Amino acid sequence: MEANRIYKNVMILGIAGAVGALFNILVGWIGDICDLAVVAGFMGMYLRLQDLAEKSDAEDAAALKKLQLGALLYIVGLGARMIPVIGWIFGPIVVVVAFVFMLLGYMALKKSMTFPYKDAMGLPFIAAILGIVGGIFKIIPVVGTTIGNILLIATFVLLLVGWKKVTEVHE
Repeated sequence: MEANRIYKNVMILGIAGAVGALFNILVGWIGDICDLAVVAGFMGMYLRLQDLAEKSDAEDAAALKKLQLGALLYIVGLGARMIPVIGWIFGPIVVVVAFVFMLLGYMALKKSMTFPYKDAMGLPFIAAILGIVGGIFKIIPVVGTTIGNILLIATFVLLLVGWKKVTEVHE
């Protein structure tokens, strides 16, 4: 089942993302190491969403493609943080755009009449909202970065719990 495979990737990115955001508050470079696992998790999620999109109707496939684009943009946002001088602002902006695409995807899936996991899309939808707000806060130096990371911890936990609910829908 695709949902179980997606959940395994969400486990990787969710745990690594939450731990990475925590360490970004405490010791930045350890958080950067966790970002490697987040990238791996999002890449796996991207591929699994592709499999699910191929078996879905056109509207659901379009929503899943928004989630895929969000996953890719999140990876780009992580990479953009490494750009000297502008990375501190450019990276979070790309992360915000990534979560906007995820929000649009989750919103469409929540409203879908044909998506089998629509009832479990509530927490990932809320996670995307928190991700947008967290990304915006990360643009604000010092205090905003801490608040942004706290919101990203909540984002990754909600993604993890939400996708766990997806796996429970058809058990």
